[in-house]
Amino acid sequence: MSERNQKVNRASFGSVRKLPSGRWQARYPDPAGRAMTAPSTFTTKRDALDHIAGVRADRMRGTYRDHRAGSAPFGPYAEEWVANGGSRGKLAPRTRVLYEDLLHRHLEPLATMPLSAITPPVVRSWYSRTRKGLQTSSKARGGTGETAVRQAYALLRSILATAVTDGLIPSNPCQIKGAGIASAPERPYMAPDVLSAIVDRMPERYHLPMQAMFGGHLRLGELVALERGDYANGMLRVERQVAIVRGVPTVTPTKTGEERVVALPGTLAAMIEDHLARTTGFPKSPMFTRPDGTALTHTGIQQAWAKARKAAGHPQFHVHDVRHAGLTLAAQAGATTRELMARAGHRTTAAAMTYQHVAEERGVLVADRMDALAGAAFQTRVTKRPESTERGTGLQGVLSLGVVVER
Repeated sequence: MSERNQKVNRASFGSVRKLPSGRWQARYPDPAGRAMTAPSTFTTKRDALDHIAGVRADRMRGTYRDHRAGSAPFGPYAEEWVANGGSRGKLAPRTRVLYEDLLHRHLEPLATMPLSAITPPVVRSWYSRTRKGLQTSSKARGGTGETAVRQAYALLRSILATAVTDGLIPSNPCQIKGAGIASAPERPYMAPDVLSAIVDRMPERYHLPMQAMFGGHLRLGELVALERGDYANGMLRVERQVAIVRGVPTVTPTKTGEERVVALPGTLAAMIEDHLARTTGFPKSPMFTRPDGTALTHTGIQQAWAKARKAAGHPQFHVHDVRHAGLTLAAQAGATTRELMARAGHRTTAAAMTYQHVAEERGVLVADRMDALAGAAFQTRVTKRPESTERGTGLQGVLSLGVVVER
């Protein structure tokens, strides 16, 4: 009789025995063929045999999970997860430092616990204690601690998600709704004329860099890392950033790890070409420098911006809002979501969609262009909408920054 047609007894896959306590123990081979014992004992012999049958069925279905796999402590597993580059296999230097700090500061209470022992109630208890502790410690500094607890929870959830993928635990115990998700309000839109007013009050050496940040949609670290050779024929190549890692400026790939090439507005491109012609340096030399010839720094730009925004009467705007303003204007000029992603270096459409809140203003521009294209078809019935003061001011602000938006 073939093996397929043989009737297999449940106990043939393993064995059971009665313990001195009166309970029954089940044993069966592990996936490697070595004998292993069931995670618990059973009241009756039938219960033990049923467990063996269940294990055998799970093996055949490919859904079996070794109960011993989750016995590894969380701490070493988490440290190895960070060392191996997280769930994507690669972490930016600043991200690696952040994760290491979170592990040692906020996830330390879970370090010695077996992965399988970290259950939803354990996670909720840890989250509640950590949140209260951070609220108390941050209050004296004028903070809330919400960012730290959100980051710690998000890291815990990512590590345990990998443990699920590795077959070490059956499901992710991080099930607190809304935890780990950033809910910061959207940054306010900085109109071009406001941006121009702030930049005009900064030292002159920062004028063109801020214009490049606006027209090239650069992050601050990307602006500081620009080299003279990154510009050619109206195109700006963005392939690196300067990140502050444990207080030390460090050159790293961009935030997403990918290069991008941004087509600059014509006037801005001409200004950069003029700057490069008037100054000297090698292709690898900094594009924008301080008086001593060294590259601009995060601190220098941020301090100059802070003084200028206060002098201009707009203290609510951060230097990072310059990039936001440039991308918003690109959306107003007709850039699609995919084009915004390419110009900004975004991985997902969700980030680029931030700048689509300009749809109503864009609608007015579209209507004006319809007038121009339709010609006489509309002229006999309607008069063209007059230019609004607000749009005129905005355009004038853009021109003062050396960025021309075609209308």
